[in-house]
Amino acid sequence: MGQPDESPRERREPMSRIGLASVDDGPPAGAEFAASLREAVARFVRLDSLLGSGAVVDAVVRCFRDAQRVLASGRYRTELERDLRAAAAELGEVAGWMLIDARRHDDARLINSAALRLARLAGDTSMQWFILSNQALASTNSGRPREALRISEHFGEDSRVPTRVRALFRLRKARALGELGDETAALHAFDHARATFGDGVSGRDPAWAWWFNERELDGHAGSLHASLGRHGAALPLLNSAVELASEAVSQRWALHVHRACLLDSALAAGDVAEAERAATAVVPTLGRRSSVRTEHLLHRAVVREAGPSSTLSDVLEHIRRRLPPR
Repeated sequence: MGQPDESPRERREPMSRIGLASVDDGPPAGAEFAASLREAVARFVRLDSLLGSGAVVDAVVRCFRDAQRVLASGRYRTELERDLRAAAAELGEVAGWMLIDARRHDDARLINSAALRLARLAGDTSMQWFILSNQALASTNSGRPREALRISEHFGEDSRVPTRVRALFRLRKARALGELGDETAALHAFDHARATFGDGVSGRDPAWAWWFNERELDGHAGSLHASLGRHGAALPLLNSAVELASEAVSQRWALHVHRACLLDSALAAGDVAEAERAATAVVPTLGRRSSVRTEHLLHRAVVREAGPSSTLSDVLEHIRRRLPPR
């Protein structure tokens, strides 16, 4: 997902204006309905980049449920069935990802399952990979790392899966092993993921894999080290992720979560200077995007010891006051 320059008009646009072409009356759903599904995907991805998942997640879930209702009713032109299912599956992927960012993991599991079924019926293998890679990360973050490990090992070692997608599943494997506390295996799996990533993008990699880049890799590497309690090792990797996100306009949406991770690890590592820099950078972004995942990281960070720095204590207290209640 990219973040274009935001405009006041887009920040004010009501969610009620984003929906699907109506098929309750008139002829069965056709090309116009399929187009409205694709347009909804693009629109929600853009709004997520600008405003965060919290601002749009309920709206995208409603749109996905509307698409499911149309498909279940059979009120569509049969020659468009595959395209409608594929478009609905993509909308479900977006909804599932936003639910993961909102830390609504049970809801995400239900949506991912429904979207995966639609992708399978449509024969859209690349969308199946996308949804399953998302679910693997969600499973790791919601106390099901062994489930994430099964998914990741299956696709990460399948030679039929294209290079960049295999690298992503190998990264998911490393994160699952980290959550299981197996430091040696997790770091080895991550090295394997980075080596596969270094093989580049193959001609078979899907278009959606564009966002899995060096920034994403360094961000997850830092988070992996942090999950293993290796906060000092996490800092240069998280700094790299922040720098890479800052340099590319299309990646600035990722700044919020990387900065939150960096602040949390700097405090855990007792690096006061790094924590002061990270905390100061976080302040201007507060309230600009609604991401429960990022807010969760910040809540965890602000209760850590600030050390002898009164400046850091003051900034952390300011962040604490600005955060939404848990």
